[in-house]
Amino acid sequence: MTRLAISESLRARLRARLRAYWRVARWAVFAAAFIYCALALSGAVPYGGTPPGQIVMADGAAYYFVETPYDWTDRPPGVAEYRYSPAFLWLTAPLRLLPWELFVVVWFAAHVGALLYLRVPWMLAFPGVVDDAVRGNINTFLALLVVLVIRHAASPFWSAVLLTKVTPGVGVVWHAARREWRQFAIALAVTAAIIVVGVAIDPELWTDWIESLGVGLESYRTVGFAAPLIVRVAIGLAISVFAAVSDRAWLLPIGMLVAVPGLWPSSFALLTASVVLYIASREGNAAVAVADGTATAHSARIGAG
Repeated sequence: MTRLAISESLRARLRARLRAYWRVARWAVFAAAFIYCALALSGAVPYGGTPPGQIVMADGAAYYFVETPYDWTDRPPGVAEYRYSPAFLWLTAPLRLLPWELFVVVWFAAHVGALLYLRVPWMLAFPGVVDDAVRGNINTFLALLVVLVIRHAASPFWSAVLLTKVTPGVGVVWHAARREWRQFAIALAVTAAIIVVGVAIDPELWTDWIESLGVGLESYRTVGFAAPLIVRVAIGLAISVFAAVSDRAWLLPIGMLVAVPGLWPSSFALLTASVVLYIASREGNAAVAVADGTATAHSARIGAG
């Protein structure tokens, strides 16, 4: 065996051992983060400066304790404003039949389930992701939907972004920039259909939501973070277009994050999609490289024969 072959063999064994260590380490990281989140939600440990006795899952509480959705003066202490469309309000209605304590368990479990589905449970330890899960926001779910859109051309899921966070919906330009006109049209048509049906059911509620979009910007403490929202939306749009034309899907969630109306720590959970898509792109490139190497070696053997 040549020295080069021995070196390659040692590197291969080292990589295999590191992968084995990483499999154990990532589950250990996930377990530690899960326990911390459970303790934070139960009030056993402090979280994010939340006063004792006040609701920790403040964003989740906005979806649960919602009676007059767009009257933000009428809400319990510590509960965030409900800002999403009536469609999300109706979609989550069954969860409001649960006792609050059970809602917290189910909503947190849904965040964990999304990370498990994406095969990145260890990301629960990341600050933005842990904040999304503990506060009960929906950025982890939106990250999951972005991955499904990219992997399975599930463009109707863009409606979930456009009818909740709204401005990160600039990511839908991904399809237009790639000339995927059918997927682009489906995304907009599904969103429009939901709005039309919703307005037919309760026009006043949808009018209140649309009016709240303008008024709501004034109450977003982080809306002007780094740059005015209109500038950030333009930048997010440009990043999304570049992601599409350069075939770098992992950049798309970054463009969406830049365009988020109110940047909070939980907003960065959107980057879960970037991590998943980047890992997938690296694995895809590695598979292509292996296939090319195998084909080259095979050709060399044929030539030698």
